[in-house]
Amino acid sequence: MSFLNCVNGEIGRYGSRVTITQQGATVESRAFVEPLRYRNKIYIGGEYHQLGGLRREKYLYVGKPDHRLIENETVIQTQDSQYIVKRCETYFVQDTPVYEWAILVPYGDRQEDDYDAYTTNC
Repeated sequence: MSFLNCVNGEIGRYGSRVTITQQGATVESRAFVEPLRYRNKIYIGGEYHQLGGLRREKYLYVGKPDHRLIENETVIQTQDSQYIVKRCETYFVQDTPVYEWAILVPYGDRQEDDYDAYTTNC
């Protein structure tokens, strides 16, 4: 069994059922979705600023590589929650995609801390 088959098998066996929606299409798959622990938050901008705290509720997604995700567009739904992809990457071994990795935040209306103070959206 190759490394790719092993990783896909473990995601399929132990991952939760998820629904992935992007570009008007919806697919069912399996993936791991879990809260990011405190020690990981230093890598994704979990610091405070003067007006208050940034949204600190972030989740890690590890899923099959056949479902590529799109930042700020893909919505991941689990049994009881919806998330939007904020950052994603494909993990490769040599030239073979092995899994899709993403940082998720709860899906919903933009909150004040989601806006970048240095840009404006017109």
